[in-house]
Parts: sequence; structure tokens; C-alpha cells
Amino acid sequence: MRHYVVPYAYRTLLPLKYKNHLSHDIVILCPNCHLFCEQKRQVRMNEMEEGLRRPGEEPQFKTDKSLYHVRSCALALLRSREKMPKDKVLEYERVVCQYLNLPPLHDDDDDETYDKEQPQQPTKEQLQQAIDVQYQIENTNFIPGADLVVQSLGEDDEKIEAFIKEWRRFFLETSKPRFLPVGWGVDNSVVCGGD
Repeated sequence: MRHYVVPYAYRTLLPLKYKNHLSHDIVILCPNCHLFCEQKRQVRMNEMEEGLRRPGEEPQFKTDKSLYHVRSCALALLRSREKMPKDKVLEYERVVCQYLNLPPLHDDDDDETYDKEQPQQPTKEQLQQAIDVQYQIENTNFIPGADLVVQSLGEDDEKIEAFIKEWRRFFLETSKPRFLPVGWGVDNSVVCGGD
């Protein structure tokens, strides 16, 4: 499998002169080695990215707790209605009906304003609509981790070169490859035509 020694998320954000030559840093690995390297690399990327985040910075998505509650109620009704106590079923149905602007549910049939023609409970389609609610709100000020890392390098050629070579070293230490392309090395140039 094709494996990017410098993670693709970073590679695409580097200045063009570094991307043109990084085919040097695309190697072929067996599927097991590729998966192993990907897992180790993801851990390292997360550590790097978290190290650049300010303490208390908002995550990429925030959860709207009231919409999440609607979704949870609808899921419980769809999956486990028969196993739930009647009072919980009614409570959850009220939450879902209120969200969907359905007529209010009644506990008893003695209420004269109660219309027996109206459904007592949300349909499967209505429950699915409540389950599909978008309860995560995107933080428009969030900067993706890859952007943070590449921005931290700036346009400094020395920093970018050290960054690429560090990923090469990480690849060697992690995968311990037995075979590499002829001429491949950690200290090879990172720019096409460079020495």
C-alpha cells in the first residue's frame, strides 16, 4: 500500500517546492505494516497538534445538549420502547413530539379536548427524523490540527526541512523497514534539485 512518510494532511499544506519532491517520501508497505504505521503516526500527529492548541480552546464541534436529548429519547423509543417503563415512554414521547411540533400527548382518554384520531405516539418515520437531528454545532473559529502544525513552521525553510526529516526518522523508527527504494535516506534533500 502507498504510505506517505510525511502525513498527507501536512504534505498538502506545505509550500509547492516541498510537495514536488516529496514523492521521495511515498513508499510501498504491506497492509499490516501500513496499518501499524498509520496508528503510530496518528498518535504522534495528535500529540503535535494538541501541543499547539491554546488551553481551553473550543473543540471543532460543540454539542447542543437539548437536541442531543431529543435524539437520545427518539433512539430509546425506536430501539427499546417495549422494555421501558410507561412513564419513561410518555416522557420521551413528549420530548420528541415537542421537538417535531406534534400535538401534545395525553395520559388518559377522559380529556374532552383529546382527539382520538390523532396518533398517540410518534411514528417510526418521525422518530427517525428526530434521530437525524444535527446536534453538533461547528465552531467556526476552530483551526484544524494540520493547519496549526504547518502554520507553526511558517515559511522558514530550515524548520520545514527539519520537520520533513523528523518524519522520515519517525518512519524508520516505527516501521523498521527491511527494504527501501534505492537512494532513500533521512538526510536526502527535501527540495527537488537540492543537495
